[in-house]
Formats: sequence, C-alpha cells, structure tokens
Amino acid sequence: MIPFEVSTYTDNLFQEGQRSSLDQHFIFSDSHLAIVDLDKENRHLMRLQVISVPGRDAFSLSYDDWKTCDVLMRELEVKPKGRKVVVVNQDVSLAPESMLNIIEGEAYFQLNHRIYESSQVLDSRYHSIKTGALFNVRNELIKLIRFNMPMVEITHGSLVFIRHLMEQDFANSSKLLHVQIYRNYIEIACVDDKIRFYNTFPVGNENDMAYFVLATAKQLELHQEAEVHLYGTEKATQALKEYLKNYVKTVEMGIKSKKMTFPVSFHQIPEQQWLIESSTWLCE
Repeated sequence: MIPFEVSTYTDNLFQEGQRSSLDQHFIFSDSHLAIVDLDKENRHLMRLQVISVPGRDAFSLSYDDWKTCDVLMRELEVKPKGRKVVVVNQDVSLAPESMLNIIEGEAYFQLNHRIYESSQVLDSRYHSIKTGALFNVRNELIKLIRFNMPMVEITHGSLVFIRHLMEQDFANSSKLLHVQIYRNYIEIACVDDKIRFYNTFPVGNENDMAYFVLATAKQLELHQEAEVHLYGTEKATQALKEYLKNYVKTVEMGIKSKKMTFPVSFHQIPEQQWLIESSTWLCE
C-alpha cells in the first residue's frame, strides 16, 4: 500500500454541490500532485489538495500506484466546468512553434535530454508568442491521464510560468531573473515582450544554484545589474538569497499572482509554500 499524504486547504465558500461551476487543474511535479479547484471567472482559488509520498518521486509512481490513492480517484470522478493538466519537470526544450510543425519532436528533444525508458515526448504551445515546449512524460503517468481524462490538454509548466511572468508587467523586466527552485533542479527565466532566456539546471546545493544564476547574468550581460526573484520553499530560497545578495543588485522573494485572489482561510499556508505546492501561476 502506497503511504500517500494529503494536505487539503479549503475556502469557506467552497461547496461540493457546485463543482460543475469550477475549473480543476492537476499539477504534477517531482515532489507532489497538486489538485486546484478555482473559480476562473472571478480568478479566485477555492481549494488546494496536495498529494505526496514521503521519500518518493511522484513521477516514479505507476498507474496502479496512483489508483490506490482514494482522494485522486474521487476527484477524477468529478465533472468540473473545465480541466487542465500541467506537468512540471526539468527535461524540457523550448522551440519556435513553427519549428514544431516540421521537425521530429523526439529527435529534437534528444539533442539536449535523454528520453526515459517507457515514455513519450509530448509538446505544448504558447500561441501568442509562437513558442512551444517539448517534454518527456513516462507512460504510467500518461495512462493515468488518458484513461481518466481522455480529452484534457497537457501543458508543460515552463510555458505557463513564462506566460505568468509576461502578464505581471514587472519593472525592469529585461534585467530581472526569475529563479524557481525545485527539489533537484532550478529553472531560470528572463522575459520582457519576448523570452530572453529560459533553461533548467540540475543542482545539489545553493552553491550550484548561485553558479547557474550568475552564469546566466553574465551571459545576458547583466552582471551586478541583475535583479533576482526567487520562488520555492523558504529554506531553499533563504539560503540562496544570502549567497547572491553580494553579487547582484537585488534579491527578492517571488510573490503570488496579482491577478488571482486567495481565501482568508488559506493564510495558514506560508507564501513560499504556496508557490512551490500550488504553482498558482499555473492556474491562470
């Protein structure tokens, strides 16, 4: 029996009988699955459920493993207004959308990444900036998704994160590096009206993280003029913030989306925990 752990945070206005009026997003990452119910029309999050298995990579779970999770199976029986699946992992390659129409996706992906055994290379697209993402998903997760949500769109988190950053209208956006910290890797993005830089890097500690952040700043010719926003757990972001503050202009913690509203009852969740668990920008 898989020892699933489930944390649930619910708005006072959330009602089971009104699920058909809400959208539901499933966000798969290496550390957990987040299930988010939201009132998309009013841009308001109604409930967050975080499902994890201590000591296990969520992407390593089989379809049969997931089927033993009662909370997940119950949520898959719900008929929401709309659904979206987001995969958040390190192995992603961005490419011009026009290129995805003519290249063999798996071959292009293999130029920079290895392909998992028993897996598929999928693509998702961000039409307004004519950019696509190629990413690798194990067949066991695809079975879970396609057998239970056959028509759902599967999007990669990199594109939705980039869209979120573009919509926030940050000041000095061309000098701003956004650094999202995951369990074994970081992603770094710099965007204004276009993608100036995006990549993921494997890391083991804050020294590795700082190296890639500073190397990115050098590549973009920002050097000490770089401004950094950090997203991730409080422990990880604080350690990197202390290291970077002597080498870049400013280091700040990332904030939740300004275009979403959050229930008062969710305030028990620390800001940085929100960002890493619910990936709130992925719910827009």
